[in-house]
Amino acid sequence: MAGGRRGGPSWGWGWGWGCCLLLCCGAAGDVQVSMPEVVEAESESTARIECGFSIPGNGSYTHIDWFYVDRGSLVKLLRVAGGEVLEEETSYKGRLSVGEDMALAISKVTPQDTRTFVCQVGAGSQSVGENRTELRVYKVPETPEIEASSAGIPAHSPSTLKIAQCVSENSFPPANITWYKNGEQLQAEENKVKILATLTRKSSGLYTVSSSLLAVVTREDRSSLFHCAVHYWLRGQRLSKASRQVNITVFYPTQHVELHIVPAAALVKEGDDVKLVCEADGNPAPVFSFYKKLPEDWQDVSSLADTSSGVLSLHGVNKSSSGLYRCQILDLDDMMQMEKEVELVVNYIEGVRVQMEPSSPLHEGDSVRLSCSAHSPVDLDFQWRDEKGRKVAEGNQLVLRNLTFETSSNFSCRAVARSVPGLERSKQVAVAVQGKPRIVAISSPLYVRQDEVVNLTCKAIAFPRPSVRWSINGTTHEYVENRHVASNLTVRVSPDLLRAGAMCRVSNTLGVSEKHIQLLDGKTSESKGVIIVAIIVCILLVAVLGSVIYFLHKKGKIPCGRAGKQDITKPEARKDKNVVEVKSDKLAEEAGLLQGANGERGPAADQSEKYIDLRN
Repeated sequence: MAGGRRGGPSWGWGWGWGCCLLLCCGAAGDVQVSMPEVVEAESESTARIECGFSIPGNGSYTHIDWFYVDRGSLVKLLRVAGGEVLEEETSYKGRLSVGEDMALAISKVTPQDTRTFVCQVGAGSQSVGENRTELRVYKVPETPEIEASSAGIPAHSPSTLKIAQCVSENSFPPANITWYKNGEQLQAEENKVKILATLTRKSSGLYTVSSSLLAVVTREDRSSLFHCAVHYWLRGQRLSKASRQVNITVFYPTQHVELHIVPAAALVKEGDDVKLVCEADGNPAPVFSFYKKLPEDWQDVSSLADTSSGVLSLHGVNKSSSGLYRCQILDLDDMMQMEKEVELVVNYIEGVRVQMEPSSPLHEGDSVRLSCSAHSPVDLDFQWRDEKGRKVAEGNQLVLRNLTFETSSNFSCRAVARSVPGLERSKQVAVAVQGKPRIVAISSPLYVRQDEVVNLTCKAIAFPRPSVRWSINGTTHEYVENRHVASNLTVRVSPDLLRAGAMCRVSNTLGVSEKHIQLLDGKTSESKGVIIVAIIVCILLVAVLGSVIYFLHKKGKIPCGRAGKQDITKPEARKDKNVVEVKSDKLAEEAGLLQGANGERGPAADQSEKYIDLRN
């Protein structure tokens, strides 16, 4: 009878653990037992140790005993005999079981279970065979935790200083820790790099490994990244877990100072908020001071600055803000002073002026030239805009010809610096055209009724502003818009007003204009309207009747020639037929219409009444 596996792969274990099949071979006829040399199991899992055997002559076993080795002695765990498992009173009781292939299973293994186990097979009087397996329990270490030094580390220190500490817990067997800077492994180096490791064993049998890195740093290490990794063996493979990366604070003296303007100096304009930023490459940052050059001395302007961050803030700069500025630093580490200067140029536009030629008062029909000038350290473009903001011309001159009251307006000259976005200034000028009033609208003629309350309107344009007077009394309301003035007169219509009308008189210092408003009786207007409507209706009726006759003639319903005339003059009227009668008071005209082709007129009696027979 034989059972169990006969062999297995090779395993590694830190210092060279392996696994192979051991055969216990005795003399011919002895029981042969085969077991793996090493079995590995993770902590808290179930370890399974196989025991294969063969008995000469196909005999059967009488018993199988399992032991573990403690300090060189065998401690019995259990016996399998007669199909029963007899377990001994040991610390393993309750965690052991035996399979059909006689393999021993140990549940919830711990690091303390790392020992040698022996399988012994007895075959009655034919002797006993045995073999042994080393059980190795492992625990994968936790991901290492790294903590960088909270204190700043001075560069080029004569001795190594602590950079960081790395800790990994709960490993078995003990893991080891390595250090890396910018991805490259660090090795211990005399007077430069030192690595100190400690190992702590817990009551559970698991280990905590800790490592401290000490080194000499340089100013370049201000951007270096450090991390650690824990390494362990598992099933013949060397594995690792890495920590997060950390950066350290390095102290070093200042070597360079820079002073620059935000925004760029070429773009600063009046009204901007400007910052002068002083930068030093030392750590910790030095103390900053700011000064502005005066004709004979330097003015301390540090009160406007944040001396800890090295920023001088100037709000709403103007022309006087231009000048030479200096940043001075004091390194508290070695008490060394350094300084840097920069020129601030504030771009501006000033003295925008508009000149009008001629400068004397303008009248309608005149022409005027507007010239614009300004002063700036940069080139300027000029634009002209009307009072509604619409661009009317470019260039520093604007010529207006044939002026009228309507031309009068406010014009603005805008000076723009193309090289400095947002820098512009403007000046406004009023072009006032003077003249006597001109009445542009009146409510005339106006149809009214006696005793009716009406509104009379008179609108004029002039400059200087005119006054409006009416020839009659009433309630007046005036409205002024630009150079227009409108007057509304509310009055009750009297017979005198209806007959004489009203006079609107508009005047200013340069002259007078007046116009008459004619009032017409609304009743007369209505009667004339009725007559006109009646005439239009009659014309339409005659046109319709003529159309009907023409239509019937075309259809052959009305005969033509003399035979037709006989029918017309001697109708046979019947009460049940339709007859259209046409009468005329002008016999002579009707006779002319009835002349024959030879020019003869018919008898007058025949022309007094005419009938058109529509029976056919």
